[in-house]
Amino acid sequence: MNKPRIIISGVSGKIGKTLITSAIISLLRERGYRVQPFKVGPDFIDPSYHNIFSDVSSRNLDSIMFNRETIIKSFCKIMKDADICVIEGVFGLYDSVDGVSERGSTAEISKILKAPVILIVDAERINRGLLALVKGFVEFDRKVKLAGIIVNKVAHEKQREKIVSAFRENFKELEIIGLIYRDSLIEEKMKYRHLGLIPISERTDEIEEIKQAIGKVGRQIDIDKLIELASNVEEICPPESEETGFVVRRSIKVGVIRDNIFSFYYPENIEFFEATCDKVYNIDSTRDSSLPEVDLLYIGGGFPEVYAEMLEKNKPLKNDIKKKYDKGLKIYAECGGLIYLSSNVRTFNGEEYEMVGLIDGYIEMGRRPVGHGYVYLSAIRDNPLTNFNQRLIGHEFHYSRLTLREKVDFAFRVERGYGVDGLHDGVIKENLLAMYTHLHFLHNPEVFRKLTMWANKSQR
Repeated sequence: MNKPRIIISGVSGKIGKTLITSAIISLLRERGYRVQPFKVGPDFIDPSYHNIFSDVSSRNLDSIMFNRETIIKSFCKIMKDADICVIEGVFGLYDSVDGVSERGSTAEISKILKAPVILIVDAERINRGLLALVKGFVEFDRKVKLAGIIVNKVAHEKQREKIVSAFRENFKELEIIGLIYRDSLIEEKMKYRHLGLIPISERTDEIEEIKQAIGKVGRQIDIDKLIELASNVEEICPPESEETGFVVRRSIKVGVIRDNIFSFYYPENIEFFEATCDKVYNIDSTRDSSLPEVDLLYIGGGFPEVYAEMLEKNKPLKNDIKKKYDKGLKIYAECGGLIYLSSNVRTFNGEEYEMVGLIDGYIEMGRRPVGHGYVYLSAIRDNPLTNFNQRLIGHEFHYSRLTLREKVDFAFRVERGYGVDGLHDGVIKENLLAMYTHLHFLHNPEVFRKLTMWANKSQR
């Protein structure tokens, strides 16, 4: 597989990677390319921006949750129908999980996929000093193919001229692919909330303005030069091994609460259910008054704390979930789904709202992250996902804490991360498993197969 590919990285996080990646995807689409976007690391929000410009699902490449073979196989499989791929990095190019090795870094993915890197640098209050910064990134690891740079937040024409002259005279090794001027519209449309950018699913009324901001950025990027650099790649070969397929079909129906509030789902997770189950229904948490007849309800992550008032008002759906749970409906929930299943949530401004109430406990939002990053779990009992002593790797991003009013069993001990109480994750009841950890199908497909087997028992 030697199709064109490029990684958009930066010297640090919050430097404009999603903005510039989206602009590049848009430019390539305008040229008629079938573009496949990817995101390094665990992330739901940044890929939501890729999706509106590519019209296909952005995929995650994660060297902590996935092994090398899985990364290459998945990448090559997804790229079969694409002409070019654009990969958005995570944090800074060399930033890693432990800060010592390259594990989990964008640099590691660039080596695995033999993909050249475009490095974004920030021009705020600097000109010639960028040479020293970029030189350090080039020489830090020569096995990483740094192909060009994009200079973001250029203040004015005079600064632009200084930067261009500095690189032209002293650093001819790298191409300047773009120089992006500071712009109030761009800054307004790409502002952050507590977990990062606001997911695109919540911004449907702003899509045209976002596209306008992205278009401004695109006009300052040399897309022809980028295509040339992306095309200069070595071939990669997927390893020969048995295909991890969706082999066993289950005679079950799955409901997924998937809307503007609950939008944190990896495409592969949904595709698994679609390929192995009789039917997958999408459910809207604020508009639907009841569940369809399903055997398993999957509630992913999102921002129920932001829209708690709307969720509280839809009492018919909450009552129907409880009624069907009592009759045997199986429920699997991650993070935002855990919040929704609790008794009530206290929001950032101190207001309280009633949730479903299948877990007797309340959620309180804090101003600082409670759990943030990769999670290592060890099963302390058999549960709907794993057997006793089995280990899993996932991730968590939450500012909330669950305070339980009832005694519950937990499915997992937390070896790294926070989970529910710093020691455990996975509130487990007869027909329910709710956890802060997000899981990805490609980490361990057997986990999701076991989940459908658990749901299948409700028909017996």
